[in-house]
Amino acid sequence: MALVREFCGYLLGVAMCLMALALSGLAWLGLENEFGWQYALGAVVAGGIVRINVALPVGLFLYASNLWGWPMPQALAFATPGLVLVIPSFAVHLFTIVVGNPARRA
Repeated sequence: MALVREFCGYLLGVAMCLMALALSGLAWLGLENEFGWQYALGAVVAGGIVRINVALPVGLFLYASNLWGWPMPQALAFATPGLVLVIPSFAVHLFTIVVGNPARRA
């Protein structure tokens, strides 16, 4: 049973990484469209330095509302999964719940 839980945790980790890459790309497009590539690059660099990426949900909201033309409630619902990725400790806590043991440090 422990092996199944660990496999599910690894599978969830891979899925979260793929989701993070896709959402980051969409957030980049939203920030670039609204503020220009300089601000988008500054937001990505600042998010990497301080490890709190507030620009991700903002960029996702801007992408959905400006590029796709969605109304505000749908754009907010689209940006909500990005909140999991705002602070990396949220993802670590989620993996700990699924796997059942503390996250391994390499």
